[in-house]
Amino acid sequence: MDTNVKVLFEPYGRMVEAKISSTLLDVAQKNGIGIRSECGGKQVCGKCRVIVNDQAGLNHITDREKPVLAEDEIANGYRLACEARLTSGSDKVTVMVPVESRLRPRRFTEWGEERRVRPEPIVKKYPVTVTRPSLEDRMSDVERLLDALQREQGLVDLTVDLQIVRELPNTLHSSDTITATIWDESEIISVEAGNTSDKLFGLAIDIGTSKITCSLVNLGNGEAIRSVSMENPQIAYGEDVISRIAFSQERAGNRRVLQESVIGGINVLVGQLCSEMRIRTGNIYEAVLVGNTAMHHLLLGLEPKYLARSPFTPVSRSLVDVKARDLGIEINSCGHVLFLPIIDGFVGADAVADILSAGIYRSGGPALLLDIGTNTEVILRHGGRIICCSCASGPAFEGVHIEHGMKAVDGAIESIRIDKETHDVEFKVLGEGKPVGLCGSAIIDAVAQLLRVGIIDSIGKFNAGIKTPRLREAGKNKEFVITWSEEAGIDSDITISERDINEVLLAKAAIYSAGAVLMKKMGVGKEELRKVLIAGAFGSHVDKRNAKTIGLIPDIDDGRISFLGNAALAGAKMALSSRSMRRRAEDIPSKVEYVELAISEDFRREFTNALWLPNRNPGSFPNATR
Repeated sequence: MDTNVKVLFEPYGRMVEAKISSTLLDVAQKNGIGIRSECGGKQVCGKCRVIVNDQAGLNHITDREKPVLAEDEIANGYRLACEARLTSGSDKVTVMVPVESRLRPRRFTEWGEERRVRPEPIVKKYPVTVTRPSLEDRMSDVERLLDALQREQGLVDLTVDLQIVRELPNTLHSSDTITATIWDESEIISVEAGNTSDKLFGLAIDIGTSKITCSLVNLGNGEAIRSVSMENPQIAYGEDVISRIAFSQERAGNRRVLQESVIGGINVLVGQLCSEMRIRTGNIYEAVLVGNTAMHHLLLGLEPKYLARSPFTPVSRSLVDVKARDLGIEINSCGHVLFLPIIDGFVGADAVADILSAGIYRSGGPALLLDIGTNTEVILRHGGRIICCSCASGPAFEGVHIEHGMKAVDGAIESIRIDKETHDVEFKVLGEGKPVGLCGSAIIDAVAQLLRVGIIDSIGKFNAGIKTPRLREAGKNKEFVITWSEEAGIDSDITISERDINEVLLAKAAIYSAGAVLMKKMGVGKEELRKVLIAGAFGSHVDKRNAKTIGLIPDIDDGRISFLGNAALAGAKMALSSRSMRRRAEDIPSKVEYVELAISEDFRREFTNALWLPNRNPGSFPNATR
């Protein structure tokens, strides 16, 4: 019996071969076909809907699909790609990926609020003239190189990477002038013919749970040349870090799969940068990486399972320095790849980079820093003391568990305004074309606007006294129509329901409560906060007033709230460009006190209060709904 089936994915026009018993999601992921799967194929999110009109080559619809798919959807050929398995019933299956299930290009935030630092790179280039060997001068090639560097540049006690030694004879015999690239004034990591002093590059890389951003930096002057981003390929195996840690434990080899997927993604970005800027990968000599603790462990191939178990301890917290060739990162193979140190728990190197770039490692007035994401880092400075924590805020602001939620891609509604009298909705869409869903900033807008105009109450329930065709029953749930189907780019209305609002309440409650616990521990009142700094791609698009209205951030003057963009990437650039900033980054974890929220009674109490809009304690948000 033939064990392969042909699968045609439309509208991509991709015909692939797949083994019997494979799920359509597995086939798509293995062939680079973008289908949303926020839960990583765990039959939870319902985002991987596909349409298969002729299902002779698939298993029958499963009990797990029936509660997720409506009867009319089932009648029209809808399946969950994570549950639909190929059978021998047909030699070809045609799969249509509808608009709402496609992975669209994301709008990534690559900018970060950067403080200027004096260029002080650890990697430097030294052009020298190497004498030719003769019968009278019988120094070895390595001795000849070291002699030239000492004689012309005053460099001593250098080591030479074995790979350089292997390539050295041909390089020295091809030119009288050669350029040695030296790392940390101690190790020769490249020897090139001619004077290549102007070709000295490094990479700053932020490995986020949902995206990877890579910035090419000229190490000679510290200037960032170009930044590019992509979806973290690990997202195919789980939307959040806990899902990925669980995947890593399911079978032998999965940890390696996760490691190779993120390194493969980095290499795609490196190739893109080199192609666009017309430089050789061999002229990139160092990379500084940041990311949360789970991303740190998964990239380095470390065992991550104990991160998800109390007491949530990491394998290592120290700065990691490895050769690029040992990880398979495609820069100069003798170059160094450094992962900045982590603090504790899930507060990783990205938080260290946040602290570095925001400058809050220095003494000063009270400042609260939030790096909002699926896993949110919260950092508070007061005087000479810094404390931090991490909260599982969940992926609601990425659109996960929200019926019509999505990431910030073309077609996503990014902002919403509801008229108090007519309840008409004004909205803005990313890119061109009709809307297909709601991204995080619009989800916050929607909840804030519904509260402000009285359509929902303080616990997120719809007001039965409101009379508008936009408010309707949806089974046991109620929902409000943001856009009608005729103005949307999908075959249904785009709505927000009480269930969606509850997901937002859980996410915002976790973030606010984490900050409130730190402020209480430090004895800092909100009126004393000089700054609330919001980092991360998500925060860059949030309306300050609406964020306060739902109780996501403290109710303080807008002038004290700032968006930092990708602060983690900015910190990585600083550590890449400056030796003193790198030393500062290495020192930060020893200066920061970690607070474990899992054992905090204050967190449980604050979280309960924060499940209200904006908060059950009205004195905390006197101006929020005005």
